[in-house]
Amino acid sequence: VLLVTILVVEGIAVAQKTQGGQNIGVNRIPPTQCDNWVRTSNGGHFASPNYPNMYPPNQECIYILEAAPRQRIELTFDEPYYIEPSFECRFDHLEVRDGPFGFSPLINRYCGLKSPTLIRSTGRFMWIKFISDEELEGKGFQAKYSFIPDPDFTYLGGILNPIPDCQFELSGADGIVRSSQVEQEGKTKPGQAVDCIWTIKATPNAKIYMRFLDYQMEHSNECKRNFVAVYDGSSSIENLKAKFCSTVANDVTLQTGTGVVRMWADEGSRLSRFRMLFTSFVD
Repeated sequence: VLLVTILVVEGIAVAQKTQGGQNIGVNRIPPTQCDNWVRTSNGGHFASPNYPNMYPPNQECIYILEAAPRQRIELTFDEPYYIEPSFECRFDHLEVRDGPFGFSPLINRYCGLKSPTLIRSTGRFMWIKFISDEELEGKGFQAKYSFIPDPDFTYLGGILNPIPDCQFELSGADGIVRSSQVEQEGKTKPGQAVDCIWTIKATPNAKIYMRFLDYQMEHSNECKRNFVAVYDGSSSIENLKAKFCSTVANDVTLQTGTGVVRMWADEGSRLSRFRMLFTSFVD
């Protein structure tokens, strides 16, 4: 009976929605975070719009989950769960990717009557998109996520010590951001991983231009081991402007007066370093 129901619904959907393989008349709202999203230090939960009632047509909702360094993400789904079934989930569906971007590796697309099994990330980010087209809505979904220790950072006997607080603030017309400040101010101990943030405030009504004066990653092209990231406005992943982990770091121009620089280097990458000039400017 379940198989027949799926085939009938899918047959109707294909007949109504496609002409030459294309969706017709879709007028989707701009991508956004839809409905309530509750976040805590240990995880959170979110749902399709109107859940557990029918989700509306023409929705596109994006959720970017971010765990702390040395953590991964586990994603589960509650019942009831129903997203319009279709072949290869071409119509209404959930898309889950292993990373912070829409081009990160695809984990899977989900739709139908049966909720997905446990989904795990391989890093500290997970990108999720929910799409509904113009017809045949369902109850949708409610998802819960939690953070778990990254097994790549464990050792016999338990989890490594948490990374200490390591933050710096700079402001003014110009200045130098330098990784050597971490050692000079004793923010980490020798042999300990580095995860530090520099927040830069430009002069009033100005923007920020950044140029690397010195840059070296001990393990080039191994972004999981060491990188320098630049954010435009805040340290939220949505504001990531550039991330460098290869042999070259380019100049960066920000569109706001607040810049955030983050350096990550694991225990075996302590020779990684950078020195960066920032300059405030007005268009």
